[in-house]
Amino acid sequence: MSRLIVVFLLWNLIPTGLMGQGSFTHGPGEEIEPEYFNADLAPFYHGVASGDPLQDRVIIWTRVTPTTDTLIEVKWVMATDTSFNYVVAEGVTHTDYTKDYTVKIDVEGLSPNVTYYYYFTALEKNSLVGRTHTLPGENGEHLRFAVGSCSNYQMGYFNSYKQISKHNDLDAVIHLGDYLYEYPTYDYGYTAEVGREHRPNHEIISLDDYRVRHNFYKLDQDLMAAHQQHPFICVWDDHEIANNTYETGAQNHNEETEGDFITRKENAIRAYMEWMPIRTPEYVGGKPQIYRNVRVGDLAEIILIDTRVEDRDKQAYSADDPLFLDSTRVILGDDQREWLFDIIDQTPATWKIYGNQVMLSEEGENDPDVDAWTGYPYEREKMINKMMETGNKNHVVLTGDTHRSWSFDLTKFPYDEDYYQPLTGMGTFGVELAAPSLASPNRNESNPGTSPIPYQNALLYENPHLRYSDLDNHGYFILDVTPFKTQADYHYVDTKFRSDRDSLGQGWFTLVNQGYLQQALSPSAGKDIQANPAPDTPLDYVEEDEGLGVEKLQMSYFVSGVYPNPTVDYLVIGLSLNESKNFTIELMDTHGKVQFNTTVEVGAGNQKITINLPGHLSQGNYFLHLQAEGEIEKTSKRVVIAH
Repeated sequence: MSRLIVVFLLWNLIPTGLMGQGSFTHGPGEEIEPEYFNADLAPFYHGVASGDPLQDRVIIWTRVTPTTDTLIEVKWVMATDTSFNYVVAEGVTHTDYTKDYTVKIDVEGLSPNVTYYYYFTALEKNSLVGRTHTLPGENGEHLRFAVGSCSNYQMGYFNSYKQISKHNDLDAVIHLGDYLYEYPTYDYGYTAEVGREHRPNHEIISLDDYRVRHNFYKLDQDLMAAHQQHPFICVWDDHEIANNTYETGAQNHNEETEGDFITRKENAIRAYMEWMPIRTPEYVGGKPQIYRNVRVGDLAEIILIDTRVEDRDKQAYSADDPLFLDSTRVILGDDQREWLFDIIDQTPATWKIYGNQVMLSEEGENDPDVDAWTGYPYEREKMINKMMETGNKNHVVLTGDTHRSWSFDLTKFPYDEDYYQPLTGMGTFGVELAAPSLASPNRNESNPGTSPIPYQNALLYENPHLRYSDLDNHGYFILDVTPFKTQADYHYVDTKFRSDRDSLGQGWFTLVNQGYLQQALSPSAGKDIQANPAPDTPLDYVEEDEGLGVEKLQMSYFVSGVYPNPTVDYLVIGLSLNESKNFTIELMDTHGKVQFNTTVEVGAGNQKITINLPGHLSQGNYFLHLQAEGEIEKTSKRVVIAH
């Protein structure tokens, strides 16, 4: 046997990991036998997802986790019923390791405002059935979205996603960014009483790191449920790359220890595009243009902008920094701003709804947030002036990032009583609705032991345009849009334990052409038609005349990744197991000769094994084989060794 050093670095046990698809309540102190992934879903362990719906098309997504690196044929089917008696589209595609085995299909030729169901087939197994929905067409008169942002796995449970999945009348989920966080285990957001820990354990920098982090987040049962039941419309914020990202750097990036930032950003964006159900953006001048728009007849123009990555200049340190008043600094950039202003000028839609990452409104007269729009005062003024030039007050800005619930009247001079009147709408041009965190530290977690009442009262008193705030609750809001009114109903959930609580906070609405907020006496009315949920279990696989030649074995583990690949002197193997197993690991060259092998014991959970490769291996292609004790089938991964 060749000399081999195997080092175990646990992807630590998650006290309440993937528990299947059933609903249940888990209170503090209750013990639940953990299950780290649902073996019955193989090879579609991450479920299904859809996104970027238009009137005639939608993206559908899945990930196939094979036992052997190869080109995989994947079939997909879409129908208008859960039994798939009325199939409207189907097709065949392929995936392989270059896409991290993800699958993304843009299904075209659909009808407006219709609920569809879809599934995938690969390796003689069916995926879960997903539910998706196309946007209304020219005569659309009612839109409903769940809106949220900031989901930090190691801060708490994703009960928000679970509750969102139960709504049966949503057009989509609008996610405003920070879908995942880049930090290592025990860093920002880690909550000891919950004990959910990031994988990989270290801060993510390489392409493999970002892929594994996406892989790990999408095993969460509640996030999986939300994706299964609704299409997502997503924009990124900073943590999909690194905290306080701008075009050429980030606060949480050190080039001396973490390498070139542009390479890191490209790694993050590639993994994001692979793992998210998003229509892949065009690259213009080497820049990914994630900003996009879709019109729903005369009702609404939904405009998704990028205030984070595209052309954003570095943040000033404070309002006293000479950079702060530099009129050339931008948060949008010339190209995106011109695109955005053209849409504002040309759209005939009543409501202009902006999916936006950071706060546009002022929160404190003399204390600008340098990471938000207020940190870029010249371009912010251009944005405000353009909105005001339209001559109507139907601008609705949706904002993430802050981990707080906020509802603002939009006004250019909020502290001038002669200009702005909150009870009449004098001086306004629209509203801003900011989402609480789905699960990321709020005021009370960032400042434990302090009372929210004095601070919150002071905020409302000092900021007359701030009509509502909740600084401590986690959750989401339902955005309800009709020709006459837009309303946000704030929903709050638990995060420290699994729970079915979904309590309604306050609702705030603005009437067409009024441009100011009023408190709602009741939640907005849902749609008359409630769609049937996608079923909890996959359809039975029907064997075809000519099978794919794949043994249909139930695996007790799956390999989430082998990286870096190509490599020089070591490999990391990611494994997910529901019970401890002994594994035989061997590396074989292309002539079938075993270059080394070993047997190791791997504990239950999400684990990783680091293997230091022996120095005698020559450059070229190899095959890494893993076989669990008592199982016939091996997992095989192609490995490239480069010197």
